[in-house]
Amino acid sequence: MMDNLLNILHTTLRMTTPIALAALGGLYAHRAGVLNVALEGMMLASAFVSVITSYAFGNIFLAIFAGVFSSFVLGLVFSFFGITMKGNLTIVGLAINTLVGGFSAFILQTVFGQRGTFSNARIVGMKELNIPVLKDIPILGDIFNHQTPMVYVSLLALVVIHMVLYHSKLGVYIRTVGEKEDAAYSVGLPVDRIKYTAILIGSVLCGFAGVNIALENVTMFVEEMTGGRGFIALAAIYSGRGTAIGTYLFSLLFGLADAAQIRLQNIHIPGAFVQMIPYLSIIIVLTLIGLSKKRKKRVHDES
Repeated sequence: MMDNLLNILHTTLRMTTPIALAALGGLYAHRAGVLNVALEGMMLASAFVSVITSYAFGNIFLAIFAGVFSSFVLGLVFSFFGITMKGNLTIVGLAINTLVGGFSAFILQTVFGQRGTFSNARIVGMKELNIPVLKDIPILGDIFNHQTPMVYVSLLALVVIHMVLYHSKLGVYIRTVGEKEDAAYSVGLPVDRIKYTAILIGSVLCGFAGVNIALENVTMFVEEMTGGRGFIALAAIYSGRGTAIGTYLFSLLFGLADAAQIRLQNIHIPGAFVQMIPYLSIIIVLTLIGLSKKRKKRVHDES
C-alpha cells in the first residue's frame, strides 16, 4: 500500500513538471498584464525542435538549447505582434499554436516521411538522476530521487520565480505594470520592455517544458503531444491566484490527476473515461474556485 502511494507521488511529480514549468513561465506574463495563450505552441515547438536536433546531432545539450531557442523565438513573435503591434493577444497566441501544430506535422511528412509519430534509435534523451543525498532519506528519497533533470529545474524555478516576483526590483516592475499600467507609464517605466521581458522569461521555461515532454518522459515526437498542457498551465495560474506557490500547487494537483489516469489504465475502465480525468479535474477545480469567489463577493456585498 505504502509503495503504491509513493509510486503515485513519484509519477505525480514527473507529470507535474511540464505543466509547472509552463505555468511558472506564464505567471510572469500574467503578472505583467499579458495573457500568454501561446504557451501550448511554445512547448510543442520546443518538443519538436529538440527531438529533430537530437536525431540529427546526437547531442542532448544541443537539443536542449535548440528546443529552448525555438520557444524563445516564438516568444519574440508573440511579443512583437501582441505588444509592439498591439494585436489581440488571444488571436496571436492561438495563431502561434495552430502554426506550430501544422508546421511540425508538415515537416514530419515532407522531410522524414512520417505521420503522427517520429521515433528513432538515434534520438538521445535524458535519463533519471540518482542523487546520493536523497537516496538515504526515507519517503522523500522515494519521491524525489530518480527523477529526470527538468523535475529539479521546475523545483528550482519555483524558488527563483517566487524570489524574483516578491523580492527584486524586476518583480516590483512586473507587478506594477500588470496592476497599474497607467501609473507605470507616468513614473517613466519602460512598460513594453518589461512585458517583453516577462513573456521571454516564460518562453524559456516553456522551452524546458517541451524538452521534458519529448526527451525525458519519452524519446520521440508525436503530433500535438503537449496535449493541452499549455492551457492547463493557464488554469493553474488562474487557480493559484497569480502566485508562484499557488500556481505550482495547482500544477501539482493537475499532475496528480494525470498520474491517476496512468495508473487507472491498468484497470478495466473505458480508456476514453480514463484519459478524460485530467481535464475533468480542471473543470471541477475552476468551478469550485468560481463558486468560492461568488460566495465571498455575495458575503462582502451583504456586509
